[in-house]
Amino acid sequence: MLDFTCLRGVVAPIAAPCGEDEALDWARLERLTQKLLKTPVTGLYINGGTGDGSKLTTRERKDIAAWMLPAVQSAGKRAIVHVGQTLQREAVSLSEHAMSFGADAVASIPPKGSWDEIVQYYTALAATGAPVFVYYIPGVTGVTAGMPQLRRLMDIPGVAGIKVSDWNIFLIRCLKREYPEKIVYSGLDEMLVPGLLYGADGTIGTWINLLPEFYCKVWALAQAGQTDKLYTLQKAYTEFLSLGWQFGILDAFQELMRAQDLALRCFRRPSMWVPGSMPKEQLDELLQKMNALNELAASL
Repeated sequence: MLDFTCLRGVVAPIAAPCGEDEALDWARLERLTQKLLKTPVTGLYINGGTGDGSKLTTRERKDIAAWMLPAVQSAGKRAIVHVGQTLQREAVSLSEHAMSFGADAVASIPPKGSWDEIVQYYTALAATGAPVFVYYIPGVTGVTAGMPQLRRLMDIPGVAGIKVSDWNIFLIRCLKREYPEKIVYSGLDEMLVPGLLYGADGTIGTWINLLPEFYCKVWALAQAGQTDKLYTLQKAYTEFLSLGWQFGILDAFQELMRAQDLALRCFRRPSMWVPGSMPKEQLDELLQKMNALNELAASL
């Protein structure tokens, strides 16, 4: 049985910055990559939703993986490459490409279809020799499941685990109980602490791009069972996120990435976000709260 414990912890779903022409901003991508790799994160999750993978061309996705995987390896970190597509043959090609450059695993959202088709899809990915992570995110895919359906996927030889981005975090507890040898990630930033307390092996959340040290401290405290300190961090974090939600959480994320000069934009059209549209007072408050989160985490 393969041991995937090296993939536990905080895995950053790295953004794929672009300009107004939507072409990859390689300079800012390199800046963001180096920033994250210098922190205690376990590794990077490449070409996922936060990385705008569905709006990148296949060539762009392969170019990002080919450039980023050696950098991750040089830093002694781990890498999971998201290969999700509606076309099974394209996902297989992306999986083979990622593994040829040294990815530790691949991941994918499920295609729309029957459960027999979904099982066939993940079986095909695993047949490439790649350890596979199921990405369960019903709010995006419309594919909902209970444990009977998820068991069919977790039982596929080669499936290393699952990322659960759902408000029903009880699934995390159920999955860990039945599959203790596999990796179960919590995916919703708003459920960071509850997901870890329910037994998740780590987290993959958008805001790690801006708060990697904060997330790593939360992970360390969860592993140490220091729930009182976790509550303090969760309370401050949810206050920060609730302010972001008032503007639109992904738009707020882009505003802060722009303010930190890590991206001019993160999400390509049809994203309707207008850079700089957040009122200055709100942006200043978010920046202040973000800095306060880091200071609070460092003090615990």
